Amino acid sequence: MSQQLIHIPGLLTATELIAIDALIEKAGFVDGKLTASMAAKEVKNNLQIEANNEHLTGIQHLISAALGQSPLFNIAALPKNCQPFLISKYNSGKYYGWHVDSPIMGNPPIRTDLAMTIFLSDPATYEGGELVIQSDTGTVNFKPAKGDAVLYPCQYLHCVNEIKSGERVAAVTWVQSHVKDPAQRQILYQLNQVHGALYQQAPNAPATNLLLQTHSNLFRMWADL
Repeated sequence: MSQQLIHIPGLLTATELIAIDALIEKAGFVDGKLTASMAAKEVKNNLQIEANNEHLTGIQHLISAALGQSPLFNIAALPKNCQPFLISKYNSGKYYGWHVDSPIMGNPPIRTDLAMTIFLSDPATYEGGELVIQSDTGTVNFKPAKGDAVLYPCQYLHCVNEIKSGERVAAVTWVQSHVKDPAQRQILYQLNQVHGALYQQAPNAPATNLLLQTHSNLFRMWADL
């Protein structure tokens, strides 16, 4: 698996998922093509909660709070700005064909460095519906547990396989990172992981502090403010 594809287990807690499920039950869904770009309209076949729906706002607040509390998301994404979450639904026969996300989104606009899908359905309750990403190291399929997330660079082609049975609900957003270069973000992520391991063994050792200093200085050098 490409190291730039980050699986974030348990991003949402059981309590948060119950609250989100209740809001989804109350919300109305519309054709997902309404928010697709020209190219994506040809391959997008799903449903979404309407953008002005009051229940969507509640869901967005719950998920945004969870993101703020997620060390792995913040380490991997180094987020500067995030698009408001979309909530999509796929039932039998729905899919999203191969596409690449728009490079600029929103108002005010952001550069889309990363995309993130949060899975809001138990994978045992639907057949098909895998998130499939064509990474530098090959094609990778994701169908993780309810409440898990997948973070991936926007330059990759990706799709959602057709649902054969059941229903798949997911939250999707796009992130502008403080570090726009994927290779530089990857180096910072790896340095952070190594520092964490060293810190567990020797938090005040010179090598541990030197690695933290190196990470901080590279982040300062590459940061896009």
